[in-house]
Amino acid sequence: MAAVFFGGNWSLILVQQSGMKTEILKITAPDDSQSVQRAAELLDAGALVAFPTETVYGIGCKVDKQTIDRLDAVKNRPSSKRYTLHIGSREQLKKYVPSMNARVRKLVQHAFPGPVTIVFELDDEALRQAERNFPKSVFELLYADGTLGVRYPACPVTCAILAAAQFPVVVPSANPAGLAPAVAAKEVLGYFDGKIECIVEIPDFAADLKQSSTVVKIGKRDIRILREGAMSACQIRDWATIRVLFVCTGNTCRSPMAAGFGRKYFSDNLGCPVDELEHFGYIIDSAGVAACEGVPASRYAVEVCRGQRIDLGGHQSHQLTLGDVEQSDVIFTMSRSHRDSIVQLFPSASEKCFVLDDTSDILDPIGSGIDVYRSCFRQIGNNIMKKKERVL
Repeated sequence: MAAVFFGGNWSLILVQQSGMKTEILKITAPDDSQSVQRAAELLDAGALVAFPTETVYGIGCKVDKQTIDRLDAVKNRPSSKRYTLHIGSREQLKKYVPSMNARVRKLVQHAFPGPVTIVFELDDEALRQAERNFPKSVFELLYADGTLGVRYPACPVTCAILAAAQFPVVVPSANPAGLAPAVAAKEVLGYFDGKIECIVEIPDFAADLKQSSTVVKIGKRDIRILREGAMSACQIRDWATIRVLFVCTGNTCRSPMAAGFGRKYFSDNLGCPVDELEHFGYIIDSAGVAACEGVPASRYAVEVCRGQRIDLGGHQSHQLTLGDVEQSDVIFTMSRSHRDSIVQLFPSASEKCFVLDDTSDILDPIGSGIDVYRSCFRQIGNNIMKKKERVL
């Protein structure tokens, strides 16, 4: 490939050259705009460009069948294997994955940028939205089976190149099949000198982790670790778990009924048994702002829930703590006064603490008859169903 400079722009002309020599392009910082733009234009023109991530070096390739076929040949890799899309900003992700549920959003928030590849399982509506963003040939290469693997590396220069590229870019590790991935520019050169157009070298930046990214597949129902790498499976599962906390006063009536209803309702939506809900990424619990520890649920709360096939027999009351607040992703209170108390004690909760019923407080049924408990349970259940989108 030849690159010719005309009046401040690189005009890129792809040609077959015998004895092509791979260029080393040194970029010192993401604001080295001319070099960053050049690397991006090389990619857009169909060149193979290697660059570092925080794990190993990768070879960038425009999403185009002819260019990907060439990458397959260079890596000596079967054409049936797919490559991972790489992005340079969170904003870019919205174009490729138009909608995400709460668990996926949380995982993305923690894992990107970083040494994690997320394989998104897109539903039909998300696929229809994504299809409108790309030419048919590009869409079919990216979303071959309704899934898309995405990596957002923690390397500012590489992200600048990816953000500047006009076409989607897939990036496999820089190594021939069966050999160890390269972690330095000289190793890439040893593998691919004369076979790829360019290697980006960033002085003072090293692929410190020197191992592949962790690959995780996530959809509506469950999460699967496809390859454990730089990030542990335990950490990934923690990042992909939504913790919902229901809070009332004494944690013996309203909040235990809410947690019980929530567990059953969410497990029904996910198609899993209640006792497997945590495996599917949801922990639902309850607490009280003025609770004594270890008190069982009230008799009528237990009875009303039993009538809905919800077991509160093992419930023990719990006083709300700072740890509960910090670990929860969303907190639902039974009244405005509960929310006010929580935010006053724990200001960090203000952005994730909500009154369960937007229109009226859910009154404490303690001391009342079973019909009042049934009415309370209905009010709780109806409002949990309304809030489903904040959790599922």
